[in-house]
Amino acid sequence: MIESEIQHEIMDYLKALGYLVYRMNAGSRQHNIKLAIAGTPDILVIMDNSKVLWIEVKQPGKEPTDIQKDMHEKLRLRGQRVIVAHSLDEVISAL
Repeated sequence: MIESEIQHEIMDYLKALGYLVYRMNAGSRQHNIKLAIAGTPDILVIMDNSKVLWIEVKQPGKEPTDIQKDMHEKLRLRGQRVIVAHSLDEVISAL
């Protein structure tokens, strides 16, 4: 399964649970459109009781880049929960 297919599967599942789910686009695009800071995890989930979960989605066998790892650490230092998921099952386990 390619990364975008894994992302859609995860997002559909989390939306079905009633969570607010946002796909974060990082980096830059044409025409100087500003997106999220490079390294920002792929998915932001706002759950019940003000709980937040950031999900970095990777294909099986792939790991986050150094820029992504740095951003994950910055988020964790601010009390945010960040996971790297290679499948929906890993997200379900983390919930």
